[in-house]
Amino acid sequence: MTDKSIPLSATFKRSVSVDPQNAPPPAPGAPALRALGEMNLGEGSAVPAWVAFDGMFLAFEAFFREPALDGRDRVRVCCLRYYLEDGTVDVTEPRTDNSGLAQGVLLRRHRVSASQNVSQKSFVVGGAVRLYGREYRITKCDGFTRAFLTRNGVDVAPDAEVPAALVDEGPGVLGAIGMGTRGVGGRRVFAEKDPNANLRDSEDESSADSRESAKFDPSDDTVLRFFCSYDGRANGGTLTKYTLNYFTRDDTVEVLEEQGRNTGLDPFPKMLTRSRLPANGGFDVGPPGFGRLGAGARDFLRARDIRVGAEVGVYGRSLFVHDCDESTRAYYVKTLGRTLAEMAPRPMSDSAPKAPTAVPPHNGFGSEEDSLRNCSLASLIPKRAPFDVKNFQKNDGKTLAFEACFEGARGPDGSRTVTPPNDERRFVVTFHVVDGTVSVYEPPVRNSGLLGGKFLERTLEAVKKPGSNVPYLARDFRVGATIVLNAHRFELIATDERTKATLAEATR
Repeated sequence: MTDKSIPLSATFKRSVSVDPQNAPPPAPGAPALRALGEMNLGEGSAVPAWVAFDGMFLAFEAFFREPALDGRDRVRVCCLRYYLEDGTVDVTEPRTDNSGLAQGVLLRRHRVSASQNVSQKSFVVGGAVRLYGREYRITKCDGFTRAFLTRNGVDVAPDAEVPAALVDEGPGVLGAIGMGTRGVGGRRVFAEKDPNANLRDSEDESSADSRESAKFDPSDDTVLRFFCSYDGRANGGTLTKYTLNYFTRDDTVEVLEEQGRNTGLDPFPKMLTRSRLPANGGFDVGPPGFGRLGAGARDFLRARDIRVGAEVGVYGRSLFVHDCDESTRAYYVKTLGRTLAEMAPRPMSDSAPKAPTAVPPHNGFGSEEDSLRNCSLASLIPKRAPFDVKNFQKNDGKTLAFEACFEGARGPDGSRTVTPPNDERRFVVTFHVVDGTVSVYEPPVRNSGLLGGKFLERTLEAVKKPGSNVPYLARDFRVGATIVLNAHRFELIATDERTKATLAEATR
């Protein structure tokens, strides 16, 4: 067995001809551009591209078109960035307030697939680049990008403007993304808005209306704030308070609901998002900036249409305007010529007619009074009816007893309309004064063929008159009167002296 020795030199890493760490930096010019797409050592340089161009990117402003809901093309402005260190690309669109679009990062930073054939040469001012089926037309670049490309021998075209169309403008695309002065938010501007949309509707309007702003002013930030309410208590609802904000810059309206504590209502703070509100609560809404009722038609809510003490229709719901803030009151007095009396607050009524509550019929379970308390009391566990102690002390144990027969069992002339043997039956009808209940007893008669005994056990509650909700009272029981109990008509024919005395005392 032969012992093979390994030389010591073989265990060390082989040396390179050029040390990458101590090599001179790349010369300006073409070698820098040739190193953009390479992740290894560039030709004539020992410094890799991800070190030479760390944190550097080329920023371009571009736009793309997409169809809008009204048939026109919306132009969306965004920022394209090409990172020099690794050749990655991202696309970002600045967010615009109330745009209704999914904005922000449209394309995350990554290396575009080889099938797209995208490189640094694809980004040219005045040209177009296609990324995943969407064509971006480049209009301008920032100062660093122009200086970098010019220093490396690339001719950069002058900046161009975004074409006039339905544009969502921000504070400047390059500034909002991170180059230059940063911006926050933007505003929605309809570049093709009818210039006469906000003019007066007729020449014979009052001079107070003519003082209102006649043209669209992008710099106007006046907001008119009104305090409104909707009273739904007449229909079983509640009194809901709202805040209506009117933006004079573009004649848009938003309605916010005031959220109270422990109201039992779902949290829904925004009743109407910021938009143009059709006048008179209508639903005929056309394209942005135009009415569908013809040129010059007053089909959208204006500032002069809102009055304190009047109603504002919001898609079928009428909001009563109670008051406004001090700045709004001053605006109407100085700009529209309203008086302080017209802009005075209207008090909000705390009492409103409630809807009549229908009493459901008794279902037969328990007493009718208990069932009625189940409907009238706002409690899951209803309480018993209050006990009348004075009535109990006065009338407990007092009864009115009458001898009775079926109505028609005897007539004044001796004629009878009741067939035998019911014409011979006699009953004792007892009325309990303390609670108005009634019991009927039939005395047994030997060899009559009838069992006798309890004909009607004492009822659970007061007996009511037929076809009425009024119960029988003590004064209804007298000799000669007819009492209807469970469809049986009893005629009272006689009574005793004790009943007469009790009746006289009860009806006093």
